[in-house]
Amino acid sequence: MGDCIFFPAARQWGMDAKADHSGEAEGLRLVRAFLSLPPDKRAEVIAFAEELARAKRRPEEGADVSPG
Repeated sequence: MGDCIFFPAARQWGMDAKADHSGEAEGLRLVRAFLSLPPDKRAEVIAFAEELARAKRRPEEGADVSPG
């Protein structure tokens, strides 16, 4: 099993160094882009992500409630 420089714990999760890490690379690009934003834009991104998370949870929370 190869070494993973950025995520040494990946070895214990069974990740192979030869595996496709394009998703991991995309995640790192997104983090870098986020960190390069000015603070006010970061706040907008966080608010947007929180709203998406709330919207995703809403149907599940009310799923067992039948309409009147």
